[in-house]
Amino acid sequence: MKLSLEEILTLVEKVGEAGLGSFSYRDGDIRIKIQGPCLEEGEKSAVPEPVRKQNTKTAAGPENVGPETAAETVERSAQPEGAVQASPMVGIFYTSDTEGGEPLVHAGDTVKKGQVIGIIEAMKLMNEVRSEYDGTVAQVLAENGQIVEYGQPLFRFD
Repeated sequence: MKLSLEEILTLVEKVGEAGLGSFSYRDGDIRIKIQGPCLEEGEKSAVPEPVRKQNTKTAAGPENVGPETAAETVERSAQPEGAVQASPMVGIFYTSDTEGGEPLVHAGDTVKKGQVIGIIEAMKLMNEVRSEYDGTVAQVLAENGQIVEYGQPLFRFD
């Protein structure tokens, strides 16, 4: 499959409109990787508002205490302690960027904010999961090849 310049430019435009920080696509010999500029503090976030709200909900702090159903209480207590990075989308989670390759990170590895730590395949598109934290990976919470939901914890950091 060969993409025309027009198709590539449309793809770049759509990725920009979606507010994605990076985008990867692989089909046989064709590999496309688009990366947007890093946001400086104070700039508008490229992460859509629902994602930002979902990520703050997973942090069980005093500011999030309120009326809960029994199911929400059980779900909250089942979440791991420490800084947790949640899935930004629904898809298939991969620990490696190549089939059968070495995982990008293991428990105990030190990572930098912005480092690629996983891949989520959604609609045949490979999306990099970049670390939201500087620190040590305490636990990889999702298994290679597992279907993950939006907001599902993927990594726990110390």
